[in-house]
Formats: sequence, structure tokens, C-alpha cells
Amino acid sequence: MSREQPLRDLNNNQPRAIAHALAVLEEIATAGSGVTARDIASRLGLSPATTYRILNLLVREEYVVRLGDLSGFALGARIGALAESHPAVGVTRAVASTVGGIRAALGIAVHLFSVYGTRIRVLDEDDRFPLQERSHVINDLAASAAGRLVLAEEEADAAEPECILDPDGRPLIATLEAGTARSTSSIAIGVRDADAVLVNVVMAVAGHDYVAEHRDAIVRELRRAAEDLAPLLS
Repeated sequence: MSREQPLRDLNNNQPRAIAHALAVLEEIATAGSGVTARDIASRLGLSPATTYRILNLLVREEYVVRLGDLSGFALGARIGALAESHPAVGVTRAVASTVGGIRAALGIAVHLFSVYGTRIRVLDEDDRFPLQERSHVINDLAASAAGRLVLAEEEADAAEPECILDPDGRPLIATLEAGTARSTSSIAIGVRDADAVLVNVVMAVAGHDYVAEHRDAIVRELRRAAEDLAPLLS
């Protein structure tokens, strides 16, 4: 098998296609060996046709294998090789620079998430202030402002009262207030692609009192982040 043009069929709308392929890989890793194409499509909000196309490409390149009894899929040999070599996988320099600027301006935790249907994934975690209960934030959309923004996107009629809409009536900013003064609060803003699809979320996290006192400044910087990141992430 040629290694010269891996995943060469992902040329059309390449950034989105690659993001979907990575999401499929992560879903297989999370769900475990035997996960079906139907389950992957449902969990990621992808069409069956797109899911099968991505799976076929990943199988061809040996990142994914079909189980012998055809019951589902599992991670392939090339994923093992990647894990052993510990590659530096992350965002582009332009995205990292933009997010880094927002972190410097705010001085608090700023995390970047990717959005796949009704699921979120950590794309760039703030190393200075790692996410608390990371798996809980990812798996329970109600546990963070980032997740609540996705919930508001999916259920417009039941949008959180803390959610601010953009001029077109789409969820733009969501806030999760802490239950106690010693807990952390979070504010998140959505990043949309050229088709107005919510593809990423930037979330700022800090102590409840700090967020309450500096809310306007945080929202202002998050708005700037969304505007700067939109052309880089879509």
C-alpha cells in the first residue's frame, strides 16, 4: 500500500474532513473495539455515508481495522505506532498563537473545544490551568459553559437563560455560574464556519467572584477570539 498520499480522498473541504476523521478515531478509542459505524455516526452527528467513507479510508491506511466477524471496528496498527512515538499533535500555529493571545490578555484559563454534533472534544487545553474533572466536562454537556452552548444550539427552544444569542438568533455566549463563591464559573463563545455551523467553542474559566467582576472584559476578549478563530478553524 502506498504511503505517498495518505487519506488522499479527503481533499474536498479538507479541514472539516480531517476533523471528522480524527473524531471517528477518537470515538473508536473511547467506545472500544467493536463499535459499529451506526453508533459512530449517531454519536458524532455525521451522516452514515460520510461515516462509512471515513472508515473505509482509515481502514485502507491501517489506522482502523474491521473485526473478523464484521461486527464493528477497532483501532489499527498505525495508531499503535503513533502512540509509541509520542507525536506532538495539536492545533496549527495560527490557532495556537490566537488562543495564546487571549490567554495572555485574560490571565485566566482558556480552553478550546471542537464540536461534533452533540459532543465536544478538547482541542487545546490550557496547560497553566488544566481542566478540572476533564472527563465530566466532555461527557456531561450541562457541566460547563461550553457544553451548555452546544445544548442551546441543539435545543433552541430550551436555550439556557444565561445564553446570549447572535443577531441571527443563534446561541453565541453561554455562562455557567458556580454554586458557591469558592467554585469556578465559566463563560463560552461559539465559533462558526462559513455555513454558520457551530464547529468550536472557546471557554474561559476562573473563580466565581473573578468572573462576576470581570464578566464584560472576558466576554469582550472571547468575542475577539471567535472572530479571529473563525477563518482559521472552519
